[in-house]
Amino acid sequence: MTSMARSILRFLLIFVLVLAALTAAWTWISSGYGWTVGTLARPLFHWVETPDVSTVEMRGPEIWVLRDRSDGNPAPFTWFDRYAFFAVIPLVALLCASPGLGWRRRLIRVGIGIAGLLVVHVAYVVASVQLAYAAMGLRTVGPAAARMLDVWQIAVRILWEAAPILLWIALAGGAWKEALLRARLKNERNASPAPVRRAEVEGSR
Repeated sequence: MTSMARSILRFLLIFVLVLAALTAAWTWISSGYGWTVGTLARPLFHWVETPDVSTVEMRGPEIWVLRDRSDGNPAPFTWFDRYAFFAVIPLVALLCASPGLGWRRRLIRVGIGIAGLLVVHVAYVVASVQLAYAAMGLRTVGPAAARMLDVWQIAVRILWEAAPILLWIALAGGAWKEALLRARLKNERNASPAPVRRAEVEGSR
């Protein structure tokens, strides 16, 4: 087996093991992560809304968004379950398995990756709700913005889906290139014929 093949096989093995372990613990992880997303989203709703009509409630691992009614009592509008933010698990597994990183660099990148994905998830909660308001006529938007609602909704969804892969590439792409280059050079050295010593050449004459 070549050095490059061993690196890829090691990556896949570590990725599967870490993914399985974190998935098994997701029931406990999701409560804290969902609470963090909801807590950060709450002031962002207040900042983007005029008037302020949304209320964010954390119910275990679920985030509920309530909207004020004409009688002043908020009613449930939408909710995000524990699996809405599951992408943090494969992102961490990808970063843990990526070759060419020492433990210190790996932990730093895992922290940056979680923080980056957290920002995306908070923005997604707020943006998706505001776009739903606009699509249902609950929020006033201009004619140009109304024509672009479908495009914005698709763009937000694509960003939400692609964010883990983009973060992984940004944080581990350089290390992957270095690791694969080292593996290729090692393969080339192993494949090249061993140098013949001068004494052996002269002795054969």
